[in-house]
Amino acid sequence: MSSEAQPVAPLVTIAIATSDDEPRIEACLRSALSQDYPADRVEILVADAMSMDATREMVLRIAGEEPRVRLLDNPERTRAAALNVVLRDGKGEIVVPMDPGGEYGRTHVSKCVEALGASPAEHLAIVPRTAGRTLVERALSAAQKTRLAFAAGAELAKGSDPVPTLLGAVRKRVFDKVGLFDAGARAEEDVDLAQRIEKAGLGLTIRRDIVVHKADASSFKDLFRQHYQLGRARARRTVKDKRLRSVRSLAPFALVVSGGALALTSSIQPVTPLALAAYALVTGAAAVRVGRDEGIITIPIAWAAYPVMHVAHGMGFGSGLFRSIARPDWAASGAKEPKPEPA
Repeated sequence: MSSEAQPVAPLVTIAIATSDDEPRIEACLRSALSQDYPADRVEILVADAMSMDATREMVLRIAGEEPRVRLLDNPERTRAAALNVVLRDGKGEIVVPMDPGGEYGRTHVSKCVEALGASPAEHLAIVPRTAGRTLVERALSAAQKTRLAFAAGAELAKGSDPVPTLLGAVRKRVFDKVGLFDAGARAEEDVDLAQRIEKAGLGLTIRRDIVVHKADASSFKDLFRQHYQLGRARARRTVKDKRLRSVRSLAPFALVVSGGALALTSSIQPVTPLALAAYALVTGAAAVRVGRDEGIITIPIAWAAYPVMHVAHGMGFGSGLFRSIARPDWAASGAKEPKPEPA
């Protein structure tokens, strides 16, 4: 009695970008190795930004136990450059990024492959879940999910309530058509890729049911740093592309410029107190909505988070504009290089 041959599962490259991730890399690799996707159809490539801690030694130790794991060098040090290193070296038909610090279920790769297979899309975006352990982490995490946060990846989730997204999986063949990641990008490299994919007339799908638990800002200092880098990255992309992809991304910069102008002229005009009151009212209302879900005690923390995010993003955007106009770096970034055909 004959039976139909089962289709061969697509070969998957799990891409892991590391940079001084000693406390987190082993758990990430163990999670990648424990995926329920057929083991003989998975390779795990770690592109390391020349870490100074024990990250490389830990990866090499695990690679000695499991031949599916390989360590690659990422001298350009950005996450985007790391993904390019993996793309050049990997053999998978589908690339699934997994980040140190993220928590992935055993079915994560299978679900990503299934989602791409059920759609004509070339790119799968997923919505991460962030659940802080401390009161401050919970409040900051919830504040970043609101519309006023101008969060990373929110441009991909269309609608009245854009939410943060991240790259879940992508078909490798798409890079032959749109080029590699922009290696100079320090944030939202997956947003840049997704927008190039859409511009090329290729498909993008977003799945909210594929769950990744992701660490978020644990302090106001972390929050400022993240949003400063986000602002710089968005300004760089604006100058590089010679167009503003989203008016919303300009709002924090406009707030900083207008706020500075109002502060400097407060002695000769009566508008400054009214503007501050309006800003406090809008952000306060958003903080109250956070408090409804996370508890009333989180309201003052969330309320304080909004000016931190807005000032950081606005300052970063201004810095990024100046730097990108004065010293553009994308000519050598590789973003537009076509991926070489396999030999």
